[in-house]
Amino acid sequence: MVLKTRCARGGFMQYAGIQVWGDSVLKGVVYDPARRRYTLLKDSAISMLSNTFKVPFENLSRMGRTAPEALSAMKSMDSEAFRDKLVVIEYGGNDCDFDWAAVADAPDAPHVPHTPADQFTAALKEMADHVRRMGGTPLLCSLPPLDPRRYLRWIVKDGLDEDNILRFLGVPERIYRWQEYYSTLVMKVASEVNCRWLPLREAFLSAVRGEDVLCEDGIHPNDQGHKLIYDAALEFEKKFPLDGE
Repeated sequence: MVLKTRCARGGFMQYAGIQVWGDSVLKGVVYDPARRRYTLLKDSAISMLSNTFKVPFENLSRMGRTAPEALSAMKSMDSEAFRDKLVVIEYGGNDCDFDWAAVADAPDAPHVPHTPADQFTAALKEMADHVRRMGGTPLLCSLPPLDPRRYLRWIVKDGLDEDNILRFLGVPERIYRWQEYYSTLVMKVASEVNCRWLPLREAFLSAVRGEDVLCEDGIHPNDQGHKLIYDAALEFEKKFPLDGE
């Protein structure tokens, strides 16, 4: 049996451990322009948080993972894996994305994202319910915003037809609005299942020059972006009640 660790001030330290379920953002993936490849940031938000709080952290984030994929992985774990844990859930970035090669080839055809909105919300709800049934406390996250023009340049850099992609989008900003829609779905789910959410998007939007906190690809937070995530988590932790939800 896992014993629940409590601290007089409550917060994250009231839990026996913290699990992080996310995609490349909370994995700490960044683009290194000098090496021209993705790499892991040593001082990522999660690594800084694990050094700040004397609570075991387990980062189960995976690059490219969608909410349905995460749900399947969760269900495959031992029933005791979540007991007395705070389980951070951050998905949507890959879910809302499109097959851009298919879009470029047929811009007038109907295209759906990797995870349609109804399937995305259903997966989030089931994850939160599963965590609770297993004795844990779910914590959802809003999505850090992307830079639509920078991301569009990234999409077409290997030869995809930019005009065709813009024909599908209308304007580059539609990428931003679509991703924002999925972030609002996260908050909607949090309200429906009575679950708290960590305001990551709001932390990024509060930055005067938001482009400075994103990598060249326009979607991954850079080192400054991870410091924003870290600070947002610290601010949230101050308000976290002793007895969880």
